[in-house]
Amino acid sequence: MKIADSIKLVTGLAWRNVWRNKRRSFLTFLTIMAGCTMILFMRSFQNGSYVQMIDDSIAPFTGHIQIHEKGFWKNSTLEYAFPDNPSLIADIRKIPGVKEVSRRIHAGGLMIAGDSTAAAEVVGIEPSRERNIITIRNFLLPGGRFIEDDERGSIVLGSVLARNLGVKTGDKIALVSQGFDGSVASGEFDVAGIFRSPNVAYNTSLALISLKQADETFSMNGYISSCVIRLFETEYAVAVRDRIKQKAGTDFEVMSWDELMPEIMQFIAMDRVSSHIFVFILYMIVAFGILNTIQMAVYERIRELGIMLSIGTSPRRVMSMVMTESVFIALVGIAAGLVSGWLLSWYFTINPWDYSEYRDELEIYGMTTFVYYAKIKVNDFISCAFTVLGLTLIFTFFPARRAAKLDPVRAIKHL
Repeated sequence: MKIADSIKLVTGLAWRNVWRNKRRSFLTFLTIMAGCTMILFMRSFQNGSYVQMIDDSIAPFTGHIQIHEKGFWKNSTLEYAFPDNPSLIADIRKIPGVKEVSRRIHAGGLMIAGDSTAAAEVVGIEPSRERNIITIRNFLLPGGRFIEDDERGSIVLGSVLARNLGVKTGDKIALVSQGFDGSVASGEFDVAGIFRSPNVAYNTSLALISLKQADETFSMNGYISSCVIRLFETEYAVAVRDRIKQKAGTDFEVMSWDELMPEIMQFIAMDRVSSHIFVFILYMIVAFGILNTIQMAVYERIRELGIMLSIGTSPRRVMSMVMTESVFIALVGIAAGLVSGWLLSWYFTINPWDYSEYRDELEIYGMTTFVYYAKIKVNDFISCAFTVLGLTLIFTFFPARRAAKLDPVRAIKHL
């Protein structure tokens, strides 16, 4: 018999056998479909929650990528400033995926308001460019406003810092610090606005002034502390970072968000471990469901298989038939699971779970994300399909091998 005819015969018998017990096959289809649907929905929802968590963490002030003089991230002092480089910034803006680039000046200082004092991190920013990078301006308390590019003598404070100083919008505060050249840096500012972001650290110590004001106050003479880059998509951060490293050279430290905020990656890694355990359990449920179906199918057809072996059907063909039967069952279940998993994930992509109405209660427990949506990744669907198919072949091998090794005489006598 030709190979093509042999394959046609085996697949034909296997497909017929799938429908010999419709109820059992249908239940197996449902098991596979339900397993794939749950796995894909969980993965998609997990992907979405990670993206949301990352965006919520970097959006207030961090950005996707930062460029500093080597040593700045560890020490965060004016000593590690570097000359402004417009050509480098222009080149970075041309990199695909880059949304905005902004310069900053970082300095520590002592805030004074009446008899109250508080240490603060004073950051000079470009407000017009930071509009596309940070979201702190969205957390301004009523009655306040954000600073402008050329504005001097105005400052925006975190809510806890303002409370510690005992000031409100419109009040005056004084700043005492050290300039880039070692001189005493000081100034008087009007409180233009007060913000209360989900990040307590920003609320406690962050104070914002315009970049031009910072350049004058701290005698920077055109030096800056960092460049902050915002991307259109978080997933391209590492690739863009590597391209920036090539352009910036070895004198700078170019850090992506996962290096700037390693605690987020640690949390994601821990969360993925627990999800892997749950997914493993689901895969095992699917695998044992298939194993049970094939074992029952072989047991019910022992006499039939014995007759096939006795009339000259090779054990290899019997084994192929049983395994092909399981593959058919798996393929139908996988296809249905992929479709249902995609539909469910797609629904929650455009209709996320919104807990904003419970914002005040959730913030008490430290939660900063209130909208959860799914994010579909093709790799998850491919991985799920091939994993289920692989488990099907592995778990079907043993009952199929048992069927191929049946003793024809004893099998025919089986009732």
